[in-house]
Amino acid sequence: MDELRINRDIPSENLVTGGHSLCSGCGPAIGQRLALLALGPKTIMINSAGCLTLVPTHPFTPYKIPWIFEAIENGAATGIGIRAALRALGKGDDWNVLAYIGDGASYDIGFQSLSHLVERGDNVIYICYNNQNFANTGHQMSAATPKKAITNSTPMGNPFWRKPLAKIIAAHGNVYVATASVGYPLDFMNKLVKASKISGPKFIDLLAPCQPGWNYSPEKTVKLAKLAVDSGAWPLYEVVDGKFRLTHKPEKLKPVREYLEHQRRFQHLEEDIQEIQNWVSEEWNQLINDNFWEAKEY
Repeated sequence: MDELRINRDIPSENLVTGGHSLCSGCGPAIGQRLALLALGPKTIMINSAGCLTLVPTHPFTPYKIPWIFEAIENGAATGIGIRAALRALGKGDDWNVLAYIGDGASYDIGFQSLSHLVERGDNVIYICYNNQNFANTGHQMSAATPKKAITNSTPMGNPFWRKPLAKIIAAHGNVYVATASVGYPLDFMNKLVKASKISGPKFIDLLAPCQPGWNYSPEKTVKLAKLAVDSGAWPLYEVVDGKFRLTHKPEKLKPVREYLEHQRRFQHLEEDIQEIQNWVSEEWNQLINDNFWEAKEY
């Protein structure tokens, strides 16, 4: 694949106009703009109930593409239906079907339909915009919330490991899987361009920081999205035909403290920071030694 380059390959027209009602510094909104830049106007987008469905003021939307709002558990199922309708209309694979769905609707409530989409092998791009909490309903813990993080339903810190969703989806065996971050836009967009050329299911877990849920100053969204990658807390990789590949490898990982200290959801931690550092270092060492399936996701 020829990689996208700034000022050469990136389209200049945004397919999202101004006027949405999302938070200042919203990571999922950044990810959505990048996704539509990469995929282009022949894209049908699905948003399940969540933060992104706060964007439109019915019957108007800020999108220059077809858009469908769906119940929180039905995003992947709707993608299956749209692809079937396109086939019935003789449209083939001319259009991208994009399910842009939050982590609560992917890791938790909509997991069944996501698994079914991959099992069926339907040609749908599924992006989990992962802000690591049920943001739209008041910032409760989701299965994507990191261990030790404070949410409104885990005021003493999340006691559970984050669900290894990318591994679970990759285990289906017939799917392109990748992680991405809004802090590394070209890595994300290149993965989308690759995904759009693959016939079959595609799943991208996109780290998209949440300003009120993570409790940081809104101008730090991209900085935090980069620090998550640069500290090893959110590794960037892809799994193609069952083969794992890191797509970004920092020369030297930053201390995970640099990533955590900007977020009030971790400000209760003291000695626990070293424990988190140990988890992150262990996972990173597994990944750089190609032990993808043995790595424990923080």
